[in-house]
Amino acid sequence: MLLEELCQYYRMFVPIPVWFRYLIGYGELNSGLGWTLGILLGLLYLILKILSFFGQLRNFRQVLRIFCTRPHYGVPASKRQCSESDDICSICQAEFQKPILLLCQHTFCEECISLWFNREKTCPLCRTVISDHVNKWKDGATSMHLQIF
Repeated sequence: MLLEELCQYYRMFVPIPVWFRYLIGYGELNSGLGWTLGILLGLLYLILKILSFFGQLRNFRQVLRIFCTRPHYGVPASKRQCSESDDICSICQAEFQKPILLLCQHTFCEECISLWFNREKTCPLCRTVISDHVNKWKDGATSMHLQIF
């Protein structure tokens, strides 16, 4: 997710010199009005880019925090807690592999629940919110929004 966020910033900064040169090109007209219009359009463009950068900065900080911390869904389940669930994971319907006891007291395999939390934020059984992690771009999407400029 950090790589995708960095790619979004790269995608935002790459067209700046090209568009800026194009907009300033209005200043090559012989009239003073053309030069003034080119400078004003160039400044407006830079202001819009700076505002969009600071708008995405909050997202980058959140992604960086998530990248530096490992997701914590619960604690390793004991044998007794596993036997209360009949030693079978509700997601994969097989015996527990590295069982995790969630905050809502439901037990799942660590791999199963990690895959579940890639798409959802709630327990598969009771729908209690467990994960607060951002799941954007885990579905393969690479564009945060349509970029016109």
